[in-house]
Amino acid sequence: MKKTVLASLLLFTSLLLFGQSKDWTRLELEDLSAFQNQAGNWKIVGDILVNPRVDIHEKPEPPPPPPTTQKKKKKRKRKKQAAPTVAPPPPPKAVETTAGTGILLNENTESLKDHLLTTWEHGDILLDLEVMIPKGSNSGIYLQGRYELQLLDSWEKSTASSYDLGGIHRNWEKEKGKIYMGKAPLSNAAKAPGLWQHLTIAFKAPKFNAQGEKIANARFVYVDLNGIRIHENVAVPLPTGGPIEKNEAAKGPLMIQGDHGTVAFRNIRYQQLQENDLRLEDLSYQYYGGEQSNIDALYKEEGERKGELAVLTAEVGELDDRFAIMYTGQLVAPDKGTYPIRVNYRGSIRVRVGNKVISKDYQGNGRTTFNVRLRKGANDFELTYYKNEPWWSPMLGLYDMGSFPRPIPGTSAVASAARRNGPIYVKVEDRPRLLRAFLDFDGDRKQRLTHTIGVGTVTGTHYAYDTKAGNLACSWRGSFVDATPMWNNRGDGSFRPRGAVNYLFTGHSFGFLVDENAEFPAGLDERDGFKNIGYEIDGATGLPRFKYQLKDISISDFVQPTPTGKGLTRMLEIENSGTEKLWLKLAEGKEIIEVEKGLYVVDQRYYISSEEMTQFKVRKQGEKTELLCPLESDSFSYTLNW
Repeated sequence: MKKTVLASLLLFTSLLLFGQSKDWTRLELEDLSAFQNQAGNWKIVGDILVNPRVDIHEKPEPPPPPPTTQKKKKKRKRKKQAAPTVAPPPPPKAVETTAGTGILLNENTESLKDHLLTTWEHGDILLDLEVMIPKGSNSGIYLQGRYELQLLDSWEKSTASSYDLGGIHRNWEKEKGKIYMGKAPLSNAAKAPGLWQHLTIAFKAPKFNAQGEKIANARFVYVDLNGIRIHENVAVPLPTGGPIEKNEAAKGPLMIQGDHGTVAFRNIRYQQLQENDLRLEDLSYQYYGGEQSNIDALYKEEGERKGELAVLTAEVGELDDRFAIMYTGQLVAPDKGTYPIRVNYRGSIRVRVGNKVISKDYQGNGRTTFNVRLRKGANDFELTYYKNEPWWSPMLGLYDMGSFPRPIPGTSAVASAARRNGPIYVKVEDRPRLLRAFLDFDGDRKQRLTHTIGVGTVTGTHYAYDTKAGNLACSWRGSFVDATPMWNNRGDGSFRPRGAVNYLFTGHSFGFLVDENAEFPAGLDERDGFKNIGYEIDGATGLPRFKYQLKDISISDFVQPTPTGKGLTRMLEIENSGTEKLWLKLAEGKEIIEVEKGLYVVDQRYYISSEEMTQFKVRKQGEKTELLCPLESDSFSYTLNW
């Protein structure tokens, strides 16, 4: 059966894979050599621990004055010996650090409060880093030293403004035509103070013509915070507040604000990008219908039809379900050098430049990026596109990847007019939503959990519960789930959380231990006396209450959002008619630190806290660390915050 392919220009908004042919430059943070001199508020440390309950601006209370002694008349009666004075415990610190390398830290004072500028300048750039913000602290990242992305402790905010974490800051000009009011993030993706937060910034510098006149504004192509897209294609026509200069330029240093509060960074890396003036000219094609088993033979044959093209496109008349199109032309480069190019396609491709085959018989439904060595001016170009899969609709596009993906002039990214399935999102409206599905723990198919229930709440704080193990597997805030993998076509039975996901741990969260050092059971089943009884819906909240039997112990497990909607509280009710001691595993990670009594931070990704009067135990088990406690009463609860 033949079908006509309608041409349409398609701009791919997904930029996740751009620049993959380039190398990242990583700031090792062994010293401050990548930065200009500063007053001394910036330094390199080895580790940092933040107490999320202590505001960075709080002044510790002064110690109480010593007791006054008054002279008294001497008495013949013998005096009682005074009880020894016990000094009060020192107030908790907001920030504690240890010596070493790998973390960039600002601790400003009234006299030491310089901004930090790189020794290098940038234009178009992809910047990727982790940032830690103590409670109440404030800073900012200035692209080119002129366009600020705000860094602020915004965790407790329900909605975010341009002044909050991830906001593009305003400027303070008052003259008409020079005022810029900033841009709020699309959602508040901020984590709790003291946790590492992942930030990716794709920035396009302003462009100028030969006369120095600005012809394109600076632009945040996208900004991702903790895995959530918070900005998309935002133009910034003027410098924001507090720039190094109020003029605009093609290049400038990266600057980090240093006069507002403590802030830490690690894993800083970047890619300097340069848009290339590539173009395709003198294009022609030959079309071959039917399945192509020997592509090499096409070079010796005439196509069924041929002609000239203004752009590289699959719109060359009617197409068979299986076909091949051979394109030839000139790929023109402004200078001699190596250029990254990407082909988007559905089927198979072979690319030749000059006498060299660059990509040979790549097959799939996606994209391939490769480096092409070009001489200045015209280079012979040949692309063979063939599709032997009748169920795939045709798609072909050629992109310059020197900077952000753009179709090379002389190309058109073309998709079939046939319907393509979009994402299938499951949303939470005015009541909680439950969805049974598989869950790939940490996005890893090899760690697939087969008995999970996704629980979406109206507060926007959601979780996935592993009913086979009786365990809270992961939690996240934002939108609920993407069910496309489960419901598209035949599906694979899995869903994906939408948002910044905290994957906790796999396996059982409760079990019997002969003592506090015994290994936690890797798995329990009916042979161990473990039975999943199911769940019931709580009438007040509409949330599930999971029920289990473990030998002589009945367990009820209920998880609900905290009052602020920023975390989850897990409540266990236990009926124990036996004699064995039941233990609960609350967390597992590489490092678990007790910040203060009853408050623990796990890999500096999330917090576990409890006011219960029980004995918590942090212990090392092989390469991982566990947080355990005995379940000795008829109820126990703890809170998970991130």
